[in-house]
Amino acid sequence: MARSARKADGESNEPGERAGDFRRSRTIRFSDSEWQLVEDAALRQGIPASQLVRAATLAAAEERLDRPAGTALSPGHVALIEDIYRGVYLLTTLRGQELIHAKRKEELDEIVKDGRKAMTEALGEGPK
Repeated sequence: MARSARKADGESNEPGERAGDFRRSRTIRFSDSEWQLVEDAALRQGIPASQLVRAATLAAAEERLDRPAGTALSPGHVALIEDIYRGVYLLTTLRGQELIHAKRKEELDEIVKDGRKAMTEALGEGPK
């Protein structure tokens, strides 16, 4: 990399990095079949292979492999989640109307309460 393209001393590559803590290229060896696995996994995540390797390595070094990755979802995953949400919302709305018309509002209220509790727990916002 040309000196003019490098970060000035004290500047970092990423937000949150310490000043002077810029990234340097490192060499790491993979067999062709290993690298293909890495590239396939990165493709599924919608990120470059180098980003996947860096994130996984840092997660292992920081002993946080059990936590979700901080990578963004691919547009395909986002669309799938939106479609599923719409379908669940539609079915839930229809079932709720059926329960109300059948004079079973208490049952509906209990289902809604259980759903909210499950969502809160799944998002890590409450007791489990």
